[in-house]
Amino acid sequence: METIKVISAISVFEKVAKNKSFSAAATELGVSKAYVSKLITGLEDEFGERLFIRSTRKVKLTFLGEDLFEKCQAPLDALNSIREGLLNRSPSPKGMFKVSVAGAFGEEYLAPILFEMAKLYPDLKIDISFSTRNVDLLDENVDVAIRVGELQDSNLYARKISSRREYICASKKFFKANGEPKSPRELAEFNCLVGVGDSWSFNIKKKVQRVKVSGNLRSDNGRVLLKAALDHIGLVKLPDVYVKEYLDNGQLISILDQYVVKEIPIWAVTHSKKKSSTNLKHFLDLLENHLDKEK
Repeated sequence: METIKVISAISVFEKVAKNKSFSAAATELGVSKAYVSKLITGLEDEFGERLFIRSTRKVKLTFLGEDLFEKCQAPLDALNSIREGLLNRSPSPKGMFKVSVAGAFGEEYLAPILFEMAKLYPDLKIDISFSTRNVDLLDENVDVAIRVGELQDSNLYARKISSRREYICASKKFFKANGEPKSPRELAEFNCLVGVGDSWSFNIKKKVQRVKVSGNLRSDNGRVLLKAALDHIGLVKLPDVYVKEYLDNGQLISILDQYVVKEIPIWAVTHSKKKSSTNLKHFLDLLENHLDKEK
């Protein structure tokens, strides 16, 4: 028996087992009793054993029938859930879609995708919120948040969309005037332009360790820190999306590359209650397609 026919027969088998009746199963399915009987007989021929003990008064599962009934519940429930989800889906995005992002990655990569959604789906209202904090997705009615690094909240549904690497860098003029640290520990002797937090992560002896840094300028805005580094004020640690252009043209020099974590994951995160929404699915599809082209 072909796989698709086996699945159909097992679905009918499950109805018979639940109703303990061929007639009742046929009525529920809207087919004839003869059709139900034919499918069950075919299934029994496939397995080489009887699934039901039939009498004039009742239908009872055999040992094999009980085993099959127990094992088929979860797969059939999953298939029904998929079917209902597809039948009830909205044909195109509409309503409110709120996205929480942060920094240049949001500006350079995510905003253009959301612009494209706005053009494709005029019934969709898009709210782009820039914030460095971890927003509460349910309380703030956020559909998806872009987060970087390791995730802590196990109640969230996460899909890895990309990765980034960070660089520690400064201008040639800064290094000429102040020298260059040869290890992460030596950063304590240098003016570090600090963002959120007072430490930077490094791979030291095959372990991720945090090293305390300090300086005379702090900001939670990456572009401000970049401009300060270009103005020769200090060392900065920033993602490639901020500094790649300036590393390529020589305005900034990267150091301690052997210690910097090579790949930091970037996640699209949503609450599990919203992971099947049409708006989110269209956004993730566009996002994945856009990032593939960037590679």
